[in-house]
Amino acid sequence: NLTSVGEKTATFAALPKHSPFPDVSHPPEFLNELIMFIFVTIAASTQFLHLYRTGWWLEDSFVHETMNFYLIDKYLVMFIVTILGRRVVFLAIVGVMKLTAWQEKVVSYAYFGFLSAVLLFCSLQLYQKSNSMYLFCLCYPLLVYLIIFGARLEPFLRTIHTSNTVYLGGTPLHCCSTNPSAIRDEVEVLKIDFNNRFKQIIFTSACNAYYAGFIPCCFSQAFLYYDLFWATQHLTFTWLSGFTAAAAQCFPTRYCDVLHRAALHLGQWNRIESKSHAVPAIVWSKSLVWPSGTLIKHAGEFYRAAGSTTAIPANASHYRFHWVFKNPSNLYLILFSGQLLLVILQIFLVVMTNQWQNMISMGFLILTNQFTLYRHYRSYLISHDIYNAEMMATDCIKRRLFFKLA
Repeated sequence: NLTSVGEKTATFAALPKHSPFPDVSHPPEFLNELIMFIFVTIAASTQFLHLYRTGWWLEDSFVHETMNFYLIDKYLVMFIVTILGRRVVFLAIVGVMKLTAWQEKVVSYAYFGFLSAVLLFCSLQLYQKSNSMYLFCLCYPLLVYLIIFGARLEPFLRTIHTSNTVYLGGTPLHCCSTNPSAIRDEVEVLKIDFNNRFKQIIFTSACNAYYAGFIPCCFSQAFLYYDLFWATQHLTFTWLSGFTAAAAQCFPTRYCDVLHRAALHLGQWNRIESKSHAVPAIVWSKSLVWPSGTLIKHAGEFYRAAGSTTAIPANASHYRFHWVFKNPSNLYLILFSGQLLLVILQIFLVVMTNQWQNMISMGFLILTNQFTLYRHYRSYLISHDIYNAEMMATDCIKRRLFFKLA
C-alpha cells in the first residue's frame, strides 16, 4: 500500500532548523517617513530650481536671487507639500496622542477629511488659473490609488499596514508548525502581506516622483524655457531613489527572515521528466510532511522533494515563494547592486555637467542614495552570513539522517 508507505516515509521528515537572527536595528516607522518626506521635499525644490533658476551669478546680472520665486504658484506648493507630508504628520499625531486601535481609526478619518479639504481648496485655486486637464493631472495618482488599494484608508496614511495576521513592531510573526495545512495557510498570509508591501513600494515611489518631479513641470508657464533632459532625468532618479529607499523600509532583514522560515517549512517539489522504475512513486497527500528526496506522483506527474516539503506539487505560487525566500540575501544583493549602479551613474553625470543647478540636484541625490546603499549592503552582509551557515547546518543534518536510515 503506497499510502501507508508514504505515511511511514513522512515520519522521517527532518523539520527545518532556524538559525537565531541577530537583533539588527532599523529606523522606526516615523523616522523612515520623516526621511522620505525630507527627501521628496528637497527633490521637489531642486526640480523647481531646474525650472526657475536665474543668472544671478553673472557679473552684469540685475537679479540677486537664485530662483524666480514670483513665478511659482504658492497653491501648487501647498498641494505638493500636503500630499507628500500626509504620512509623517499622521504618524506624529498618532505618536503624540498614543491612541488605541479604534481611536486611531477615528482620528485617521478626521485627518483624511482635513487633508481632503486642503487639497480641494488648492485644486480650486489652481483650476481658476488653468483648465480641467491640469486638474486631472493633479489628481491622477489618487485615481490610481483607488484602483490598486480600493477604498481602504490605511495604505494612504501608512506605508506598512497590517493584514490578517499577528504583528510585532510592524513585522509578522512566524509559527513553527508541523501541520502542513497550517504551514500553507501561513504562507498564503505572508504572500499577501509581501504583495501588499511591494504594491506600496511601487505606488509610493511613483507618487512621490510624480508630485516632486512631474507636477512642477506640468504647471510651468508656457513661456518658460528649461532643460527638458535634466528635468526628465531628475524625475527618473527621484523615482528610482524613492523605490530603493521604500524597499529598504518595507523589507528589513527581520521581516525577510520570517518569510525565509516559512519558505523552509513549505519546501519545494522538482518535476521529474523521466522516472526510473526501480524506485516506486508514492501518491502525494496534503496531510503529510514529506522528507527530502521523496519521489511522489500527483496529477499524473512525478516530483521529487527538495528538502522537507509541505507545498502542493505544480503550485506555481508555492514554487515562487520558496525560490525567492529560501535565501533572502539574493534579494538584498539585487537591491544593493542596483543601488550601486545608480550611485555610480549619478557620480558620472555630476562630473560631466558644468551647470550649478545640475550639480546641486545630482549631489543631493547622491548623498541620499549613499544612505540607502549602506542599508542594503548591511542587510546583504548580515543575511548572507546567517543563511550560508544555516544551509551548511541543514546539509549536515541531512547527511546524518541519511546514514541513520542506511
